[in-house]
Amino acid sequence: MNKEGKSFPSLRVFFGRLVRVSFFDLGIEDEANIASYLTELLSEFARTERLYRIRDSEGRQIQTVVEMLIKDRVESQEKPEWEREIRKHIGDFTLFISGIFRDYVISGSYLNYYMDEGSKSYQFVSRFDLERGRGNPIVFSKLSRNFEFYSGALDYMRRVYFKTENTGDPFSTFATQISKIKH
Repeated sequence: MNKEGKSFPSLRVFFGRLVRVSFFDLGIEDEANIASYLTELLSEFARTERLYRIRDSEGRQIQTVVEMLIKDRVESQEKPEWEREIRKHIGDFTLFISGIFRDYVISGSYLNYYMDEGSKSYQFVSRFDLERGRGNPIVFSKLSRNFEFYSGALDYMRRVYFKTENTGDPFSTFATQISKIKH
């Protein structure tokens, strides 16, 4: 509860509302349940330890897509399931960062790279799941084909529905709002 005695909505409820209203604003029909997937993604990555959960051999958090791809090359030779896991994480990571922190990605000239790697990663996951008859290959196929569109929808959601502060730190506004929500 906050100081006024009002309860804060859970992260899933908070993000679910924002994603659905943004989809409505943009005229997005959600036949593949992408809104639910994005809600889960936003809820999970609101916690930094989940965003940077991939670790190197010394246990340090891997924070770049390039490092994740290198880790994938090493690990996937020993454990085939690992490639699906890390490719899903790369897709999620690039979608989250390019959508919620678009200005940061653009300032670093990563946007096209993130769009490409995110789309390729989701395509891999879709094929992997289809071949094994598990998961939800339709969702990942749609995320792959329309990666730029969904990243743009997250950027729209952030610009329209998140309060902005002129702190110079692209993460502070998001972190401030999330810290007020009951996890």
